[in-house]
Amino acid sequence: MRSSPEPESKKPPYLVHTTQLPLSALEHRPHPIDGANFRYQVSLGDSTGLTRLGVHYCRLPAGATSTTLHWHSHEDEWFYVLQAGDGARLLVWEPDEHSSSGGRGGGEEITPREERVQAGDFVGFKAGVRRAHAFRAGEEEEMVYLVGGSREPLDVSHYPTAGKRQVVDLTGPDLDVGSWTVEEKEVKPSGRRPPRPLTVTDSICVEGGEEERK
Repeated sequence: MRSSPEPESKKPPYLVHTTQLPLSALEHRPHPIDGANFRYQVSLGDSTGLTRLGVHYCRLPAGATSTTLHWHSHEDEWFYVLQAGDGARLLVWEPDEHSSSGGRGGGEEITPREERVQAGDFVGFKAGVRRAHAFRAGEEEEMVYLVGGSREPLDVSHYPTAGKRQVVDLTGPDLDVGSWTVEEKEVKPSGRRPPRPLTVTDSICVEGGEEERK
């Protein structure tokens, strides 16, 4: 005898039946940098009370792009593809030695390479690696995937195609106002890096009785 589905009010707080979630239960998430990029998602981490790990269940409509090409400075990010048609692609862009911005964007033309993805694929992006990425669903079938990563108190998302970066800082007392977006062209260094310690391999010249490092 099959048991009937458990009432929603009696489901344990650690369990989410993603296959039973209608699209209306997911949040429409246009990207803050470019609203033409969007997805539908629900936070499985928040739903189950996770505090150190973020996990989201995402549905990407046919032909849509999930996010603006980006990479993270401090947070690892991973994806697991649950469903994908023949046209589903992972978009990836990495700066080369000729890149003027070092992966941060702000002027150069950016053309990402396209890599086919299918159900069962796992993708991981290490924090700090300048490898901008996004998903694009095929024209005839939606894409469904999990995305997750570490929840660090400080992170910077770099958007090379937009020449912008988004800073998330939760180290202060006001956690409700913890993120802001800045233009790469407006970012200016606040000071010089501290001097490198002198080592025995450094060359030293003496002029006027004073040692100078070259």
